[in-house]
Amino acid sequence: MTNFMTKYLSNALLSNNLLPKTLLLSSALIVTSMASAVLPTNWQLDNSHTRVGFSVEHLGFSTTMGHFDKVDGALTYNIKAPNKTQMNFVIDTNSINTAWAARDEHLRKDEFFNVAKYPTMTFKSTKVDFYNPQQAKVTGDFTLLGKTMPLTLNVTLKKIGKSPMTKEPVIGFRATGNIDRAAYGMTAFAQGITTNVPIQIDGELIEKKAK
Repeated sequence: MTNFMTKYLSNALLSNNLLPKTLLLSSALIVTSMASAVLPTNWQLDNSHTRVGFSVEHLGFSTTMGHFDKVDGALTYNIKAPNKTQMNFVIDTNSINTAWAARDEHLRKDEFFNVAKYPTMTFKSTKVDFYNPQQAKVTGDFTLLGKTMPLTLNVTLKKIGKSPMTKEPVIGFRATGNIDRAAYGMTAFAQGITTNVPIQIDGELIEKKAK
């Protein structure tokens, strides 16, 4: 039955051009998941397969990239009611990593992340709008340096299914957005380091087990 539904959906979408081919396989996976098993609704980040990255332009010469090594996140997601999804992420600012220790120490100081006073930055969703089965705009409250402002992320569900290794359900995703660091008071070296900071979060969600 599952194979029939997947094949039927694939043929229908292709014949009517309802979705680009690049979205077809993941959409079929979602239908497969719905038909074959009940997915959990409570999820957490798999830290071993999650990366919160960012980039800035340096004096117009180069692009400096970095990420944060420590992030925790929880999410409620029901495949039958995706727009009711809620998410909450906490990032350890002290875990910043740009592959150069001296720069990382500078970024931890008062003029940048001020990790002694603000050890975390957070994101809590307020609205989730899936405009197709695989993609959504997620708006939420982002807090950096003690200041909270709205932030919108473009989220793509890359794959939903059981891991061949753990045999447990997994959601793979990518989220992108832009943060104006100056709006949060991080204005240091604004003439040489861009204040508009693109962010990209790649990760996996696994079932949050009851303790």
